[in-house]
Amino acid sequence: MTTKVRCVSNGVITMAAVAVLGFPMMALAAKQVSVTLITSTLNNPFFVSVVDGAKAEAKSEGINLDVENANNSAQTALNLTMTAVSKHPNVLIIDPVGSNSGSAMVRQANRAKIPVVAFDRAPSSGHLDSFIGYDAIAAGKAAAKALAQSLNGKGKVVEIQGIMGTNVAQDRSKGFNEGIKKFASIKVVAAQPAGFDRGKALNVMTNILQAHPDIDGVYAANDEMAMGVIAALKARGLAGKVKVVGNDGIADALKAIDAGTMYTTHAESPFVLGKAVMKIAAKVAKDVVVKKNTVLEGENVTKSDVQSYCSFLRKEGDEATCANIH
Repeated sequence: MTTKVRCVSNGVITMAAVAVLGFPMMALAAKQVSVTLITSTLNNPFFVSVVDGAKAEAKSEGINLDVENANNSAQTALNLTMTAVSKHPNVLIIDPVGSNSGSAMVRQANRAKIPVVAFDRAPSSGHLDSFIGYDAIAAGKAAAKALAQSLNGKGKVVEIQGIMGTNVAQDRSKGFNEGIKKFASIKVVAAQPAGFDRGKALNVMTNILQAHPDIDGVYAANDEMAMGVIAALKARGLAGKVKVVGNDGIADALKAIDAGTMYTTHAESPFVLGKAVMKIAAKVAKDVVVKKNTVLEGENVTKSDVQSYCSFLRKEGDEATCANIH
């Protein structure tokens, strides 16, 4: 007896025909792309939002995404990398704890011939298939200009730096100092690192205020540190009086700007960054040629800009950041 097989017009055998002919169903199913993302921390709302964006894009792309948290430990990040490499994902995405320690992560993947995409913090060496991040020098310069404008071009200011072992902290500081030098009547009276951490920034700023109680403005290299700065200022009754400029555009910063305790943030949507890095990883997994370096641009958000920026985030699919801003 002859078995008739129905085919679609382009000659592709239907799944029913596959069953009749005895071909295994899975043989014709495309293997799902797997990606491992190792983030430096999930204690910072910025990176939580990056992961949210990556997850949203992974779902859209049909990618199996495994997210691992290094908890700001370079050794943990390396251990997670070795574990990920043993599972051989199609692509490894990393956000190193430090630029130098990130190189060890890249080398592990390079040896296993696993493509590597990095974001936000660039490893100092090793072969990357692609890197994506915001322009940190431009961010620092924009912050300096905004702070100067808020002070009418004169006053005493403080710089609260991030993790100085990362290119992001180094470049934001470089940009800020290059920018603030253009204002001869503004003096930087103190510059100290606080590790991109809210609690550390609170302590650092509290100590600085003891030595410099008459400051006019503060630049914090990320919004988490800006929140710590504001807490220290509140303790002295200076919140809203001392101008605070941050970086990232996290929910707490936008609320503080809306409330008047923070002047501006150089908003660099982490959700958009997460989506973008996952789009790159999806192309790399399919052997599509991608740009070696993708630079994203942020924007200063002041009180008058909060609503329009929130509208932009919602259109991008980020409902969380502005959930409590109406």
